[in-house]
Amino acid sequence: MKYITIKTICFMIMMLMTVSMLSCKKYLDAEEYLHEVDNLNDIWKSRKDIREAWAACYGHLPNFSDMDYSWPFSGAGDEGHAGLDTYAALQLSQNKYNSDNLPSELNYWTKFYQAIRTCNLFLEKSNLADDKLLKKGEVEGYQADVRFLRAYYYSLLLEIYGPFVIVDKTVDYATGNYPTKRATLQECVDFLVADLDKAAMTLPNQAEILSSDLGRPSKAVAMATKARILLWAASPLVNGNTEYNSFVNPDGKPFFGTSYDERKWRMAATAYKDIIDLNQYQLFTLPANNGYQTVPLGDFAGNDIAWPNGPANIDPYRSFKALFSGGDDYWNSEVIWQVSRPDQNSKLTALGWPRGHKASNGSNPGRVAATQKIVDGYFMNNGKTIDEENQKLYKDISTSRVADGLYILGDGSFTSSPIRTNFLKGNVYPAVANRILNREARFYATIGFHGRGFKQDDKTDPYYYVDYRAETADGYIETDRPSVRTGYTIVKYINDGDMRIEGSFEKQYPVYRLAEIYLSYAEALNEIEPGHPDILKYLNQVRYRGGLPGYLQGSKDEVRKWIKQERQVELAFEGKRYFDMRRWKDAENVQRDAWGNPLGVGGLVYGMNYKATGISFYDRTVVDGYSFKKKNYFFPLPYVEVSNHWGELIQNPGW
Repeated sequence: MKYITIKTICFMIMMLMTVSMLSCKKYLDAEEYLHEVDNLNDIWKSRKDIREAWAACYGHLPNFSDMDYSWPFSGAGDEGHAGLDTYAALQLSQNKYNSDNLPSELNYWTKFYQAIRTCNLFLEKSNLADDKLLKKGEVEGYQADVRFLRAYYYSLLLEIYGPFVIVDKTVDYATGNYPTKRATLQECVDFLVADLDKAAMTLPNQAEILSSDLGRPSKAVAMATKARILLWAASPLVNGNTEYNSFVNPDGKPFFGTSYDERKWRMAATAYKDIIDLNQYQLFTLPANNGYQTVPLGDFAGNDIAWPNGPANIDPYRSFKALFSGGDDYWNSEVIWQVSRPDQNSKLTALGWPRGHKASNGSNPGRVAATQKIVDGYFMNNGKTIDEENQKLYKDISTSRVADGLYILGDGSFTSSPIRTNFLKGNVYPAVANRILNREARFYATIGFHGRGFKQDDKTDPYYYVDYRAETADGYIETDRPSVRTGYTIVKYINDGDMRIEGSFEKQYPVYRLAEIYLSYAEALNEIEPGHPDILKYLNQVRYRGGLPGYLQGSKDEVRKWIKQERQVELAFEGKRYFDMRRWKDAENVQRDAWGNPLGVGGLVYGMNYKATGISFYDRTVVDGYSFKKKNYFFPLPYVEVSNHWGELIQNPGW
């Protein structure tokens, strides 16, 4: 009985620790108790216990689908808008936090050090296993997983907080002798690269992972994490940013290098090319007209060149949609690592689900909406921007009663377009804004809009057409319920066959996929060898899969701009944009584009006129305002941590 109790306590501590690495008073009693138990090591000997401890290390992965609360980075920044003031995503966007009143959802310093301790404990104790049921190499495989997970948790700390405290073993907090000094950026990067290289030596290739274990990290997952770390370390925020020269450790050593180092870009480019050269992944595509009619490509030179040298012969909408919305292609050739977390299906589907749909079950969907800025970032169907097509293919005002003959038909025909709208059928259904006509396939696969149809179980009317005007079932109502205050939802993770808010199919959330690898490689290479043929080769592959023409040769600055816009639309609501804007040092930009959108992440937020019921609903309107200060490039360390170790644990600049 005593043995069972000890096991239970140990795994509860690993999985449910509620204090940080540095603030240990509440944890001290349990730590001392376990330290005194003679047979503690016995709990690591059986295969069952080893697997439970291994699973506990995965249990700290963020719930990426929880974009309004626990992982708000897709709901914050300049691509998302949360529908209630209490949501962590909106508090983050409006800078309503500081080091001593940080919402618990945003205290990642504590959360990830809990995860790191769990991983350290496993790496130290798992060698004690001697169960005959364990196969040769099984424990080593678990250890490689956990070594990767520890590095991954550290990589998230790096992007959120900057340099961290390196803790590579469990420590006895009762002694008071444990690390409290943050390492320099280079020390952090070197530590992580070494750990990830070591993990990659043991991790299997993707093809060797059993279908029952999909979601376990492969060699390429460790390589992708390493590459992401190197890309971040090469970026303008921390590579030659003299504004951080006075940000130093207790010994007076700068946390970041004081001068620009081009070699960091080369290291990132090499790391991404190594993944490409594995030849284990390819951009996922579905063939055109494969049992359905594919929407024609836009009018541009090269639209008849077959994939992979051009966009023809594939269905760009269905190819992109299948990456995220579940179904037959849940696990596909493009995904490098995707995870599944609690309630992921319902959280991802609810992002774009209409509240008035009969299968909404009284819940509050649409907690995070898309901003007008991200909508404006998508290209037209000929590959040009809305600026280039203004007053031609693009119209920013009023509504359409003509449709575009491509994705937006509006006559109830279901055979010529996967997008359902019915605004041409009398005045029963809402009109659609002109600004959503003639857009690229990725727009329709990602952004929900006023007048879009959702499948429902109703013989009389098999589709529900959403209406975001004020005082409608889907629109703004003066209550405490969340509202879609921009007029655009996130349907990226909704399957066209979904009929309920919980989703009818398992939903993917890709942490790494090949398109990101291509864009990151092109970005790093452009910084060191502008004009290198690989830059446009891989950038244009992403464009072709989206049904767009490729770019022609441009200057280093032009190509950098192209890559940034491609990342904005290709990786929308995948948790990348928030950190990209920071590592590029673009978040502080206070200028506006021609449409009023801030070029940074602070400033006015535009959308539809969500309080209107008539034609003025379609007007481009200011719906909110975001705040950004230079200190917001990094989160603050919790005040209690810094105060407990004054002079040793250095707070981030500005906090």
